[in-house]
Amino acid sequence: MADNKTSIKKPPFYIRRFFLILVLLGLIGGAAALWIPSGTDWLRQSGLSGEAEQKSISDLRLHFLYITGGIIAILTLLQTNWKNQVDRHKVEADIKKNEQDAEKNERDHIRQVHAERRSRYTKAIEQLANEKAAVRLGGIYTLVGLVDEWLADDSFKEESDRHKEGQVIVNSLCSYIRSPFPLALKAEMFEGDSEPDNYEGDFSKDQAAFREEQDIRRAIFVEMGKRSSGTIEEEGEVVETVPGPWSDFDFDFSRAPIFYPLNNLNIEQGNFASTRFYGKADFVDAKFVRDADFRNAKFTKDADFWGAEFTGNADFQYAEFLEDAGFRKAKFTGNISFGGAELTGNAYFGGAEFTGNISFRGAEFTGNAHFGDVYLGNVKFVGDADFGNAKFARDADFGNVKFVGDADFGKAKFTRNAAFQYAKFTRNADFWEAEFTGDTDFWEAEFTGNAHFLGARFSGNAHFLGAKFTGNADFGNTKFTGNAGFGNAKFTGNAHFLGAKFTGNADFGNTKFTGDAYFLDAKFTGNANFGNAKFTGYLGFNGSYFGQYAPTFAGISGAARFSAQVDPQDYVFTVREGSKAIKCGTATLLGKSFIIPLGTVLFGPSSRGKNSRTSEPAKPLDNSNNGKDDNPE
Repeated sequence: MADNKTSIKKPPFYIRRFFLILVLLGLIGGAAALWIPSGTDWLRQSGLSGEAEQKSISDLRLHFLYITGGIIAILTLLQTNWKNQVDRHKVEADIKKNEQDAEKNERDHIRQVHAERRSRYTKAIEQLANEKAAVRLGGIYTLVGLVDEWLADDSFKEESDRHKEGQVIVNSLCSYIRSPFPLALKAEMFEGDSEPDNYEGDFSKDQAAFREEQDIRRAIFVEMGKRSSGTIEEEGEVVETVPGPWSDFDFDFSRAPIFYPLNNLNIEQGNFASTRFYGKADFVDAKFVRDADFRNAKFTKDADFWGAEFTGNADFQYAEFLEDAGFRKAKFTGNISFGGAELTGNAYFGGAEFTGNISFRGAEFTGNAHFGDVYLGNVKFVGDADFGNAKFARDADFGNVKFVGDADFGKAKFTRNAAFQYAKFTRNADFWEAEFTGDTDFWEAEFTGNAHFLGARFSGNAHFLGAKFTGNADFGNTKFTGNAGFGNAKFTGNAHFLGAKFTGNADFGNTKFTGDAYFLDAKFTGNANFGNAKFTGYLGFNGSYFGQYAPTFAGISGAARFSAQVDPQDYVFTVREGSKAIKCGTATLLGKSFIIPLGTVLFGPSSRGKNSRTSEPAKPLDNSNNGKDDNPE
């Protein structure tokens, strides 16, 4: 009532002495009315008649009584108004008190509910340590339900308070996932159908316990997945991510022992850093919403990510795959990094889609690396692909792969065969100082941007048959220890073979050089075949060296052709001292005489512009036709 007293002002004097004032006014008014007859001498002196005088006195007495009654009425109204105000304040005070009581009761109820939840939380945590699997599973579902209750609790003014309470329980669930489970070390045994010989302990009992724990821990991921973000897809592409009730929580599975399948699940912000996977790691058709972190993870057996979808960034830096790593048909929307990863078994990426940038910089492929698979669909790297310093200990298959962004294989090491047949490099392809120990196949590969093979080493055979180089191709200082085949290749941009070394045979038969071709200081130890090649721009062999055989420009395969529309000085066939000479002669076309290899021809447009005409084969210098056009029209 303290609030009530302070809220009502002290009543004025006329209210506190209301009845006394009424009595005084009544007495004064009555006395005045009685006094009037004795105080009306002025009326007599005014000359009024007796009857008129009596009427005036009566009227005056009546006015006094009216005035007195009016004052009393006003005071009565004021008193009534004051009383009404007091009553209203009392009612308001009662309402406020009731509201305060209700709020207090509500607060008490909320405290009771929160206390009851925390009590259930404590009990559920205790259940997780129970020996019985059913009790532990019950504790899991209790904790999950408590998170939902906290999130639905509207007694919190701030959303962050609900989130804070839920995060505490999520942390406990993640802690259970991270808790050790000794039987996980025997995962391979328990996945088998029969008891291994000399098993220490009760195999049936341990196997049952192992499988029960698998179900319990997977159940946590299942419940988390139900409440995580979902995706909306159109024509197989993710167009929108729809947040779930648990989307804002942090999930930490780092350093956890994983010995159970996680396939067909939604996994949001999956932090599996330094996690160890026992037995097969099954993520088939899993959806990783937002970022997925597998840094330093260790996969002791096969890792299967067939059809998995990574909508955010995926980080596999320094991960260890002790057996096969399967990413067939996987979709990587964000950036992905396998930098420094060790892939000991075979790696399968057939049919995978890489929308963001991908990095395998410093990765080591001890087994075969399959990025090409015509049956599953060709791999497509939409962003930049970084394989710099990667090591491929066995076969590497990039056949039919499409690189939309830059492809960086700088200083990569291919210990065995490397296949890039039909590969398409839309932008720049960098194989700077790459080492190819086995055979290398770029048969009919397409290089739309620049192709850099500067300082590369091809110890086995290198096949570039039918390859297309639209941009510049740089093979400067490249070493070809085995045979190098560029037959039917097309160089639209400039082709640089400055300082290149061909220890085996070098085949440029039927190759087309639309831009300039530089073989300055190149060294050919085996046969060099340029038969039926076509040169449209500059061609320079100055300083080149042919060790055993002079190069072939004309033979059974046909004669090389040289454009008569360039400056005659643009064809340079001088070689280093001690080299087998390039035997040249003269040929004339379009009124210009050229010194070109014997048996080769000049070509130029005909008078009709469409079909070309050619000169007669180049003749020895001493039999020159003195600049005469050998094929006049």
